[in-house]
Amino acid sequence: MRLVGYTRVSTIDQLDNTSLADQRTRILSYGVAMGHEVVKCFSEVGSGKDAGNRPEFQGAIAMLRSGEADGLIVAKLDRLGRNVTDLLKLVDETIAPLGKSLIILDLQIDTSTPAGRMVLTMMGAMAEMERAVIRERVERGRLAKAAKGGYAFGAPPLGKKALDGELVPDEAEQAIVALIFRQRKVGKSPQKIADFLNAKNIPTKRGGTWHHTTVRKVLERSSS
Repeated sequence: MRLVGYTRVSTIDQLDNTSLADQRTRILSYGVAMGHEVVKCFSEVGSGKDAGNRPEFQGAIAMLRSGEADGLIVAKLDRLGRNVTDLLKLVDETIAPLGKSLIILDLQIDTSTPAGRMVLTMMGAMAEMERAVIRERVERGRLAKAAKGGYAFGAPPLGKKALDGELVPDEAEQAIVALIFRQRKVGKSPQKIADFLNAKNIPTKRGGTWHHTTVRKVLERSSS
């Protein structure tokens, strides 16, 4: 295969050490050992947080897109991104759609081989399981909090705000709720109240305009 290499250090201070050189040596040595041609090796100084702001990395990807290279090779996973999620996103959104290969030396992953693809699939399954476990923990925590009478779900209603996991009065919004009830008390319909609030440039909870359904919800929630 024709491979394009990518090496990276996080800060300018690391340019003084041998990290970039070591990464490049490992990449070139692998190419020789496996009979691959490393057509170019991009080097970069920058954070692994945002791939879109890494011009050298984008240069390597451009070679894949143009057909100048058949695969991307890096010495370590963390040179591509911060975690497995970043890796899977790169594979799903770029490598796989292009029909290219990805080689990560420290994880012994080569997606051009059945074994490499199996390892990547297992990593994807483990990442999904971890996300599911986290979602389950969050849901259990919310249910436990709600069972104790605490605030756990959804956006706070008009007149309330969330503070340290509890609903407390929002004085500014309480004044709007009181105004709505005064308007209702003198016989105005929800639509008339909505028109009145909009004319006064009073925003809804989310900063939008009022409708009769929005007013009705405030009346029903505050009365319950």
